[in-house]
Amino acid sequence: MKKLRSGLLALVLSLGLGMTIATPAHAAKLGPRPNWGACGTSTSEQKLVYQFGSFPLKCGNASWGYRHIKNRHYDQFQGLARAGGLNWSDLVHWAIHYNATDPDHVIVEGTDGCRDRMLYLHDRNGRLVWQQRFKMIYSAYDGRVITTYPSSAICKR
Repeated sequence: MKKLRSGLLALVLSLGLGMTIATPAHAAKLGPRPNWGACGTSTSEQKLVYQFGSFPLKCGNASWGYRHIKNRHYDQFQGLARAGGLNWSDLVHWAIHYNATDPDHVIVEGTDGCRDRMLYLHDRNGRLVWQQRFKMIYSAYDGRVITTYPSSAICKR
């Protein structure tokens, strides 16, 4: 088990005001996700939706990428995002972003990689609405995002 980084960096989502990342030293407003590339019905699986550092999110298909996340995990993300007045894809973006840049755990076995990160949703008054761990599964070969989803478990062998 390779643990690259462990720690708790709170992601605070302000109801109706977007998202904030909170550390003991500061808090920075993040807001809705940046613009993503579109995945139409006939768009190539390889079209880039968004580049998260060395982790590309591509349109993909039913088994991986944006299309997989939307088809398999939309309801999970929408239910959590709704509590903060956000869109499901805003939450997907920040879940991938923080797994790519500051994961709590990282496991790589062969060609498969798993990263997880705990995120926190607070209301305007600073009350905790939810805390949820999100996993990101990716190809250790080329970094492409296979999926991301809410989970109660950390990445482990």
